[in-house]
Amino acid sequence: MPGLRNSIVHIISILRSSFSEVVVTGSIIMNKVFSVRVRPDDAIREAEVFSSTFRDTAVLMDDVGFLNSLGALGMVRVRGSLVVFVYDIHDVRPFCEIMGLPCLEPWDGESLVQSIREGRDYSEVFELPYVVRLGPWLSIDGAKGLEVVRRSPTFNKNWGEVMRWGLNRLIGGFSRELPNELLIRAQDSINVVGSGDGVLISGSTWSFIKDKIDKLAGYALVRSLYVNPLPKNLPNVKYVVDIDDFLSKKLGVGRLMMDDVAKWYNDLMSEVVHEFFFRGAGDPLMLIEWFIARHRRVGEVPIVILDPAYAYDISTEGLSPSYDMLPTYFEPARFGQVIDIVTSPLAALIALSRSGYEYGRIIAITSPCTLIANQDLLSEMQDIIKPNNSLLIIMSVDNGHESECGDFTELFTKYGIKYSAINYDPTNPTSALMDLIRVNESRGVVVINFSKKAVKRAYIVNDEYCDNCGDCLRIGCTAIRLVKKPVIEQDKCIGCGICELVCTRGAIGKMR
Repeated sequence: MPGLRNSIVHIISILRSSFSEVVVTGSIIMNKVFSVRVRPDDAIREAEVFSSTFRDTAVLMDDVGFLNSLGALGMVRVRGSLVVFVYDIHDVRPFCEIMGLPCLEPWDGESLVQSIREGRDYSEVFELPYVVRLGPWLSIDGAKGLEVVRRSPTFNKNWGEVMRWGLNRLIGGFSRELPNELLIRAQDSINVVGSGDGVLISGSTWSFIKDKIDKLAGYALVRSLYVNPLPKNLPNVKYVVDIDDFLSKKLGVGRLMMDDVAKWYNDLMSEVVHEFFFRGAGDPLMLIEWFIARHRRVGEVPIVILDPAYAYDISTEGLSPSYDMLPTYFEPARFGQVIDIVTSPLAALIALSRSGYEYGRIIAITSPCTLIANQDLLSEMQDIIKPNNSLLIIMSVDNGHESECGDFTELFTKYGIKYSAINYDPTNPTSALMDLIRVNESRGVVVINFSKKAVKRAYIVNDEYCDNCGDCLRIGCTAIRLVKKPVIEQDKCIGCGICELVCTRGAIGKMR
């Protein structure tokens, strides 16, 4: 979907013509699109330094980067403006509320420019970082930036408090409260069309609803640039049109047109996910990786258990022990980084379900052979696997030895366990992802049927990067032989990908 990348490029162009400094952070999506390497928390710290010198500063990141930057945003100080533009596939509004950050949600190009002006000018006034929520639903054709406020960098060590930019801001922290004046700004940023019962329309649904205005004849259509804080005394609002539940829960009002909105949004997200998150055909574990990461992004901290049969898919690169008392969020870059425990999935699932863990679901990924070998534990799982608790994912892969294990689905009938089956099409992974998300609403057991016979994932050595370190030879693969440099014999390669994982030089990859 080339239009999505062009949209982000256009946004960057608008920001560069409106701010003295623009930082694009290196979360997974932005890294894929722009090949940047700045960590989200480092981007916020860099922006804080710009702001400390009285500069108007913008940061562009995606929702994953935003969640990874919350710690830095909680401690950041502002002198010049600091506005964080979030390309939001999921909903960051609740986090703005928790962090006490002003949040704006433009609905078109004109309101985007208004958001830029509002955030840039009033971030400096209230000395708060502003958040502007953007997304693939936002049409910004014809939108142009503002004139940059030209200032020479300056610095005052004692602005408002001694050592304002010192170490104490990092180790002491502080709690934010939105100034009362922000409610006035929010009240001045309401757009109302028509009369009658009010329908508050979020910016993320406007591009859909604007073509269906005739369905809302007799209502007053209300749009608010601010979603945190929401203006007080919204004009007679009784209904909400919103992708998520945030506005309706916040106001305690009914919702309209959600079936149409949900279909439109799911179709849009399917395109976005397919472009940004999938490595390529024939990778069913990527499906689970994105599914798990999705729940981490909305604040859930699931415990993920992996069958030792799939342990070769684990990469420990970049991981380090965590000594935090409470679960914390992190941004996974690959499947191995979302795995918490490698052990017997059924036994661990039962133990953790009984432990009373409350921070998220328990997800166990197992093979049919392991399931059959541990079938004595299934009798204990009828009360364990239930809605709002646990999810058991079974990767039913037809690649030789697993097909010899027998029909494991008979065990579900024997023990009265309900399950859902998903057929994984390696050429269209997003369809399986949407099925997995829908099935997940009721939790329980999911069987993902995948045949490796459907796609051949052969690997090849790139001589330009290979320096004969020998790591790939140590795995003892019969498909790898040494000539002048290692060579992978394609007729023997089964596409397991272990050689790619062990190659620290990045010299081995999938054959295109």
